[in-house]
Amino acid sequence: MAQWTEITEENRDEWSRKGIYLFLGTKLSYELGQVHREDGPAVLSPDGVERWYVRGREITAEVKTLFREHKWDLAKGLDTPEKLALFKATFVSA
Repeated sequence: MAQWTEITEENRDEWSRKGIYLFLGTKLSYELGQVHREDGPAVLSPDGVERWYVRGREITAEVKTLFREHKWDLAKGLDTPEKLALFKATFVSA
């Protein structure tokens, strides 16, 4: 199961060594040492930027394309069972 952590001075270097460069205060969902979330963005920056990851692979651009193709409001996220099911079929189960 994915866990959340907040980037602090103490753990910032640890994530940087993994190739993930983040601002202090960024919230990060991870599982088995990889950035990962199956029901929304996995990286939430303090400036409001959201980045989507599945199993350590960034899929933000692909998610934006999926939302645009279905005329869904990205700000609402995966707020319906239909959206969540399509997201999982497209990115998680693939």
